[in-house]
Parts: sequence; structure tokens; C-alpha cells
Amino acid sequence: MTTFRIGQRFQGPSGTGQGGWTAALFERAVGEPLTISIRRGIPLETDLEVIEVAGGWELRDDGPEAVMTAHPRNESFVDTDPVPLDAAVRARQRFPAAAEVVHPVPDCFSCGPIESSMGVHAGPLDDGTDRFAVDWTVPAWTDTSGEADQALLWAALDCATAWYVGYSSGRRPAFTVGYAVEALVPIESGETYSLVAWNGDYPAQWDGRKRGGASAAFDRQGRCVGRSRSFWVAAAIDDPRIAM
Repeated sequence: MTTFRIGQRFQGPSGTGQGGWTAALFERAVGEPLTISIRRGIPLETDLEVIEVAGGWELRDDGPEAVMTAHPRNESFVDTDPVPLDAAVRARQRFPAAAEVVHPVPDCFSCGPIESSMGVHAGPLDDGTDRFAVDWTVPAWTDTSGEADQALLWAALDCATAWYVGYSSGRRPAFTVGYAVEALVPIESGETYSLVAWNGDYPAQWDGRKRGGASAAFDRQGRCVGRSRSFWVAAAIDDPRIAM
């Protein structure tokens, strides 16, 4: 049994942990590639236990339901063309939430407006494709090996997809409910990458409150260093975690 905590610093929706960051720690604790389902808001500053169950694993606090569940990953990932950094910078300038008075996730350490945020503010590309992109510089946070914590990639890919899912077909904030990441090359602290988000192999439009997405990170040479696939559910209008 392994236990870890999500610190206050690593919020996503206000008052809860960021899904991508938490999923990365969950997979790291299990020690094999996972497909992860987020079952409810991730509690902060709370012991979370990784428990093996039939067919997979659960991440639990002392509540009656699991926070996350997981099974061994067998899904394939979808590729897309790399995006040059200058195009990703231009896409940032079209970040759809920039003009909103209240940011949908004001406390998110990955994409919120707070000073300590990683600034994953993806906007639509101008290349004729239905994709969002943003430039992303890996912050100088390190793990015990002195390398950039690879969980940052999980968080950044999650938020890049969030902006695509929530704004490419009109404004509709959503929560990650399913997530898988394939890290191909270790990210480097202080290095800048292009993050790209699109529908992947899912339908390009919403199916009721459900929608799928994909994202990828590319280095300056156009090499893919990591990619994700995820599934989303639109936020309810009265959900207190989202500033509507």
C-alpha cells in the first residue's frame, strides 16, 4: 500500500487537486502504465491510499467512494503534426478565456491566472486545422533526481486539452473523467515545448455532456515528447468548482 498527498499548491478546480498531476502520481505509485478514471473531486492535503483491487487499482481517502480508479493501459494514442514554437506563441494570443472577467479555474497551478501558474493558456491555431496550441516552459521544480518532474507534463497536457474541449465548439467548461498519458522523452526544466490539443480519434463535437480529446507536446525539433488521450464531462451550471 502506498500513500501520497496532493498539496494545496497543486490545485486544479478551486479546492481540489489537478487531475493530470494526481493521475501521474497515481501511475507512479502503481509502477505501470495506467488508464485512469477520476471519480470525484480530488481532496487536498489528505492522505490518498493506492489499493490494488480486482482488475486494477483504486485511489482512496476515508470517503465511501474511490477518488480515482485505474486499470492497465491498453489504449493506443493518436498522432498529430508538430506545431512550431512561433505558431504556438501566436495561438496563446488567442487564448479564449483571456477576455473573461472571471477565469473558469482561477486557482489551477497549470492553467490559472495566478502568478505561480505554468500558464498553459491554449488558443486556436491559425493553420486551418481544428487544433489548439500554446508554448509551455517547464518550471524549475525538481524531483529528488534533479530532473524536471514528469508529472508536470501530465498536468500541462491535461489543461491544454481542457481549453480545446471547453472552447473549440463554444464555451462549455468540463472536467476530466478519464485520462492516459504516454511520456516518450523526459522533459527538461527550463525548456520550452509546443503543446497541441485536438479531438484525437473522438468525434469533433459534444455527445450530450460527453466529449473526448487528445494532446501532445513537441520539442523545438518537432519531436513528440509525450501525448495523451482523455474523456470529459461538461460541468453542471451550479458546480462550485467552476467559475461560470
